[in-house]
Order: sequence, then C-alpha cells, then structure tokens
Amino acid sequence: MKVVELRKAKSLKGDKSRSYQLINPDNVGSRRFMITLVEVRPGGSTPPHEHRTVESMYYILEGRGEVPAGKGGRGKIVGPKSAVHFPPGSVHGIRNVGRTKLVYLSCHAPPYEIEELYRHWAEGEFVTTGG
Repeated sequence: MKVVELRKAKSLKGDKSRSYQLINPDNVGSRRFMITLVEVRPGGSTPPHEHRTVESMYYILEGRGEVPAGKGGRGKIVGPKSAVHFPPGSVHGIRNVGRTKLVYLSCHAPPYEIEELYRHWAEGEFVTTGG
C-alpha cells in the first residue's frame, strides 16, 4: 500500500488550472490506471484532446464545467456528483463555466504520458495520444 498526500503530489500547470498526480506509474507503480485531481479557475480549461487507446472519466467534486458532446454537438454542462465517461478515441476536455473553482477527479485506464500532453498544450496544439 502507498499513500499519496495532495500536498506532496507532483503537479502540472495548465490553462488557469493545476493537475495533481495522485496515482500513476511513477509515484505508486500503477500499471492499469492513473488518477489526477484537477483544479480549474473560472474561465480556464483542460483543452480538448483524445487518447486512442485510453478510457477516461471525470468525476466532478465542485463547480460547473462544460464537456464536449461529440462531433458537432453542443457541450454538456456538468456539476458536482456527476461522472462523465469518455471511451477510447473520443475527444474530451472540460471548461470551467462557473464563477467558482472547478474541481474534479480525472481517471484514465491505462496510464499515458501526461507530461507530454501538457507540453503540447503549452504550445497550443491539439493532442492525440496512443498508437
């Protein structure tokens, strides 16, 4: 068993956001999934992206966010106690549409190179991971 405290978790900075790496291959040796806690300030986002071979899920803890609703569809607003599943190959991301901080758990199976994702975002690129 390994315990990861939020204050000691590695974090990555995004668009008015911070992602805390709670469970991943580097810190606990997980091989089949990873979990991050993401905090997004009003107006910020986790940019749209896709993982060809990774299932993803967001569980909203606080605030309100808008997630893409597929190709050409209108976004869907989600709030606390809501889970959103994204199958492999689907475009996903979330934008804080509220006046307070958006906080959610981001779960992925299997793990992927999240630091590479953030590097591409910093360059303003759309990102696709996986084979």
